[in-house]
Amino acid sequence: MENERKRDSISYEDFTEQHKKRKSIKNMSEIISYLNLHNLYFKEDHSEGIPRITMVFKNCDRCPDYITEGCIWFYENSMEVRVYYSKLGAEICQKSKYLPELYRLLNYINARLWVSVSDGLEGALYQSQYLTSPRFYVTEDEMQDITATMLIPYTHFELDRLEMEDFITAALPGLLDDLSTPVFLLLGGRITVEEAIDMVKLEFLGERGGV
Repeated sequence: MENERKRDSISYEDFTEQHKKRKSIKNMSEIISYLNLHNLYFKEDHSEGIPRITMVFKNCDRCPDYITEGCIWFYENSMEVRVYYSKLGAEICQKSKYLPELYRLLNYINARLWVSVSDGLEGALYQSQYLTSPRFYVTEDEMQDITATMLIPYTHFELDRLEMEDFITAALPGLLDDLSTPVFLLLGGRITVEEAIDMVKLEFLGERGGV
């Protein structure tokens, strides 16, 4: 009887594990189909055993190298999404003497900026909405990437799949492109942090005036 209970327990654990893996693979496949449909460059690999997609987003006209990049890690119950500037953007960050000023700007962005996504068709597919709030920061590794990161549970992704895919591949790269001007002018010492914050206030919040 005890052995039967052990077998039942092992069978349930195996079933749960396989279910999680299938969900991860299914959602990864959904995103790959989306990327192929929209002719977006990507590659698949593994990072420390975790399935990963790496992407390049072009037509970012104000960004270093005119691109942003992104990665998605597919865990058992959620995906981690990062969108960041190119290697040239990271090098500018590494060489800058104005990192404390950048941290203050990013702190302001995290506190005040809410990112929405729209279908680009005046609401024909879905209404413009706020789905999640990414964190903006500089990575602590040797790269010093300026990054927007979010963790998306699969339950959330499956409810708003198209909106989430648009958010990852269009809204976030577009936002980093829009933020390039205050971010890199600040890193180059060409404007003060107060001026950078005022630029964000005006462009994204429609506000004028001092900090």
